[in-house]
Amino acid sequence: MSRKRKSSLKVKAAAGVGAAVLAVGIAAVTVGTSQAATENCAGLEQALANNENFIAQQQANPDAQSEARIANRQAVIDNIQQRLQAAGCQ
Repeated sequence: MSRKRKSSLKVKAAAGVGAAVLAVGIAAVTVGTSQAATENCAGLEQALANNENFIAQQQANPDAQSEARIANRQAVIDNIQQRLQAAGCQ
């Protein structure tokens, strides 16, 4: 085989591999986007209730870290509420 033919085969092989990687990447993004678009309302509502219950327990029995834990959980609740609204959950 000539040097030119060997180079041509390497270029074609590299282009094929690159195209395959691109196709897999596009498929992964598409699947991830479609899953993100369909939030599980029941799961989000359960997560919201769990975090609200945790805050209530921290308020009922506070310790030195309760304030920080409550602030953290409130941020989580705010995020869950945004996701519920974006998903159109009732």
